[in-house]
Amino acid sequence: MQIQRRALYNSLRQNWLMDSSTEAEPWQIEDYRSLSLEALFQRLADLELPLDRNSFLGFADECDSPEDLTDHLLAERDDLDVSSQDKAYLVIFELWRRTLPERLCLSVFCDELDHQINLYDQDDIESPEAIEDALADLQEVLDENADQGVDPVDVFEAVSDGCANSIDGFLYDFISDLLDDDNLSYAVELVDGLYNYIPDKKWFDFLRARILVERDPVAANALFAKLIEDVAEDSDLEFSLEILAFMVLGGERALFVALVEQVLPRIRQETDFQELLSICVDFYRRLDYEWEEQALQAILDARNNKAADAIVEVGDPHRKELLRALEKRAV
Repeated sequence: MQIQRRALYNSLRQNWLMDSSTEAEPWQIEDYRSLSLEALFQRLADLELPLDRNSFLGFADECDSPEDLTDHLLAERDDLDVSSQDKAYLVIFELWRRTLPERLCLSVFCDELDHQINLYDQDDIESPEAIEDALADLQEVLDENADQGVDPVDVFEAVSDGCANSIDGFLYDFISDLLDDDNLSYAVELVDGLYNYIPDKKWFDFLRARILVERDPVAANALFAKLIEDVAEDSDLEFSLEILAFMVLGGERALFVALVEQVLPRIRQETDFQELLSICVDFYRRLDYEWEEQALQAILDARNNKAADAIVEVGDPHRKELLRALEKRAV
């Protein structure tokens, strides 16, 4: 898909920022947003595409997106190799984004969403309005397409395909942060507005349970019980550990123990086993169950020297000790 073209370069740049040893040409990972309009038009001139603002806008009037405009301008340029064509595309994309803000096609929209997510992840947001505006635009794009009869999940996946970031993963993290900051009303607005579009709804069901904790603890525990039942055969270990970590704050012991017993057989790596042990220590500390806390902490301390990627054998005696600590008192 054409809209994925910009996302590929966004992804490459993100990977390079996280690991500068990532193999890439300078032009592939450059921050085009930092270039002046004069510099951008000079880049085109260097590729023998001598345009100014007026001629650029004139050609853009005949096209629906920067991808279409690139194809139009390069249609007769058989002399340009693939890398030169991509250099031209990145410049044309940035010129379109900057000079035609009212022409918000899907690829430009996805690029802006990626940009705001990256700023948020880097804690570089100067004001919350920018990310809130981006999410409002996302909601509008999704709703408009759904209103035209497109399947809601298909709409969401089409937008996700145009982004370098995991959109559903970001939304979960962002809403979790809102709940941590006691911004309940905005969290509820986002969960209710986006729920039907999310492909894997269990993460949003978990957010709904977290919201209910503030409003109706009894209903929240009922929803946690359903989530635990639903994930009994689920291979998503991260999700189960996330639920357990939250239950440390106030979950029922019976539900906590039931989920630990579900999770333990799926534990294969040392890092996951130690995370589970640490969560259990915190849970029993919150309950003031001193014997259980000390027993679990002793297991955790005994494993400190093990490599994070070590395999936890099925017959590891510490598995049985963990279960024994959980069963010390009647549930």
